Amino acid sequence: MRKHLLAGLATLTVLLVSLPGQMVAAAPRATGRAAVLAFRDAEHARMVRRGLHPAPAIPAPGNRARTPLAFGTKRFVQQVSEDTLPPASGTEPDTQVEPDIDMDPNNALHVVAVMQQGRDPNGGSVDPGWASSRDSGKTWTSGNLPHLTTAVGGVWDRASDPAVAFGPDGAAYAVTLAFNTHNNLSGVAVNRSDDGGLTWNDPVMAATDPNGGDDKEWIAVDDFPSSPNFGRVYVSWDRAESFGQPILLASSDTRGSSWSAVKTVSGTSSFTIGARPVVQPNGDLTIVYENFASGKIVSQISHDGGATFGAAVSVAADRASDPPDMRAGSDLPSAAVDPTTGSMYVAWGDTRFRSDGTMDALVSRSTDGGATWGAPVRANQDATTDGLDHVTPAVAANGGFVHVTYRTRAKTSSGYSNAVDMRYIVSGDGGQTFGGELVLGPLTNLRWAATAGGLFLGDYMGVAASAGSVHAVWCRASRPPTPETYHQTTWSGTIQK
Repeated sequence: MRKHLLAGLATLTVLLVSLPGQMVAAAPRATGRAAVLAFRDAEHARMVRRGLHPAPAIPAPGNRARTPLAFGTKRFVQQVSEDTLPPASGTEPDTQVEPDIDMDPNNALHVVAVMQQGRDPNGGSVDPGWASSRDSGKTWTSGNLPHLTTAVGGVWDRASDPAVAFGPDGAAYAVTLAFNTHNNLSGVAVNRSDDGGLTWNDPVMAATDPNGGDDKEWIAVDDFPSSPNFGRVYVSWDRAESFGQPILLASSDTRGSSWSAVKTVSGTSSFTIGARPVVQPNGDLTIVYENFASGKIVSQISHDGGATFGAAVSVAADRASDPPDMRAGSDLPSAAVDPTTGSMYVAWGDTRFRSDGTMDALVSRSTDGGATWGAPVRANQDATTDGLDHVTPAVAANGGFVHVTYRTRAKTSSGYSNAVDMRYIVSGDGGQTFGGELVLGPLTNLRWAATAGGLFLGDYMGVAASAGSVHAVWCRASRPPTPETYHQTTWSGTIQK
């Protein structure tokens, strides 16, 4: 849940009643992106009053790794992309935020990342970009997603929240949230690449909304030959409606060239965000998301390729709390499935074990496809009183190893440091214990970061894993080579077994 109402948007007056889960909106009602963002702020305020954000700290010891750990060698840590698009009016040139990454399941040498470019502080970006490596992260080629926004010959004013997933035939799919600033139209767009991310087809709309309520989409592909839905592409997102903000789903059996009718996954009157679809080896589809009313991260399972879903199951209470001057997307869970064991993992930022008001990167595991979840485990192993915030965690899993990345930022007596690290840690026993933390790359300096109602590196970032290598991606703000206000580029690093 993104906590800051962006500057310049219309004011939305919201009356909040004391009964949990109820909210009544008073006129005038904002529309489009203004309504989506105002809703997030109102929900956050309501949860703070209920004591859910943040929660009281519960000091607890960390879990020290008891098993020998692999994945201790980092290589190819480097900048992989830079925003070179001409700036649009009101945007922040030379900024990249919110990167995601994936690997070809049949060729671990092929890696693709996507990211926003030219951040608009009122939401979205000039056009998302891509970066592709065909040698396991040693060298990279980069560019812009074609014919999506008006900046690159498309029809949309802005695009946001890019994510990427590979299909079983080596095709890469990039999903984005597209929307207009001159009217309320929004939609979920998918570009496909048939050459490992070097060139991309024009976008196909999986869904559109004339009221501009579409938000925070993700993508997954069924890569398992044993699945009855082998090759199916899923996109899930939330949509702000007058009656709620439910999770929606669309799927494609035509490699993204056409899409199914939109299906509502959660209740139509639910208030949700952050739908992460993950496919299990048997073809079951699980969607993980945040339920605002309960203050919990939950999951729902479909055993029939997304046609029907079971009831929502609690993963854990969400005790996230972003730094006061920074938007870090701590209410957006990351989710992954281990293709060799079928175990599922969810990671998020959380204050429950801290006594200093900062967050840990927590991980919960399910060994039954998301029907039940284990108690949250601290991935980071520093002291719970050291004042080190752990934000924007991401998780990947393969071969019984669980890989977690996160950003760290020190809290001091006078505020927070402008220096931000990028770190990686691994579990060799299926997420029960963690160790072997690595610092990846040079520091970020928030002095030159993009903004979104606060300093902004992105609401999420990505990590991908094969049996022998891990690829992390993040955005780094640093001193620009020439005098300018912003300088924020996309970086990646390879961790080898």
